Amino acid sequence: MSNAAQPHETTSEHDAPSYRLGEPGDIVIHAGPRQSPRIVSVPTRHSEHLVDLAAGDDLFDSVTGLLESLDVQGLMVEFVDGEFGRIDYVYPAYGPDAEHPMSFTSEFHREDPATLNHASATVGSRDGAAFCHIHASWITEEGVTRGGHLLPGTRVGPTGMRLRAFALTDAQQLSETDPETGFSAFAPVSAPTGPPTEEPADAVISRVRPGELIDEAIASVCREAGFDSAEVRASLGSTTGAVFTDATAPWPAVEFTHLTGSIKGALGEDPRVRFEAEVVDVAGDVHAGVLAARANPVAVTFELFVLQA
Repeated sequence: MSNAAQPHETTSEHDAPSYRLGEPGDIVIHAGPRQSPRIVSVPTRHSEHLVDLAAGDDLFDSVTGLLESLDVQGLMVEFVDGEFGRIDYVYPAYGPDAEHPMSFTSEFHREDPATLNHASATVGSRDGAAFCHIHASWITEEGVTRGGHLLPGTRVGPTGMRLRAFALTDAQQLSETDPETGFSAFAPVSAPTGPPTEEPADAVISRVRPGELIDEAIASVCREAGFDSAEVRASLGSTTGAVFTDATAPWPAVEFTHLTGSIKGALGEDPRVRFEAEVVDVAGDVHAGVLAARANPVAVTFELFVLQA
């Protein structure tokens, strides 16, 4: 949902609140002052790196340490395969009242190994220190798929883990508290790049604010960047429930463990889009499918990575 774990008092993760619940895709107006612009984007060059983590590695230390080892100030990361050892996590919960309908559960701790299913991470800084935001899903030894917002303390399992890191040459991510939602969220800013270069940007990182339809936001980002065709990778955030082409996940918020897909004809009047996603809902259940068009507004924030195709 955001990159802060518990900004509001929560209800039980299993009990429905007393206020009226919306339907999947219903927009939530947050209590804080509306911020603008609604989409903040920074174009950047990028490079890709496969990174292997060893059994027992601290996941958060390993991921944030990539900033130094790859000599950049911002990263977007896809988790390719591997295994978790310990998992510390929360997942979306109902907030305390109608003005604050979104929050997080209390913390959960899983000690047994679990197979990575999907995960994505945004890596940048908060208060001057390296910081990351990770959403993931995993399959337990009993064959159950669960997921959520990972917390520090999570460790790599016995078989290790492989990541694909997208190093951002010209951009960084800064996490700050958002006055509109009350949650902390990453926003992109330009990074110092050294000597001038004529090499064009081949990617964009964006922060999408609440209420914006995620597919329309992607099309807007592509038009602004001049990308007629693009793919979305390593992106995470939340929408107000989820509306797939053949199913839904419940309101008020689901967290995306990943968003991938493509857009073609973005500079024309009728872009062709297809985006696949996996989300975690207020029961900790995991749903996946193809997103329905113009049906999924952002709940709190979305951290979007778009590559020119």
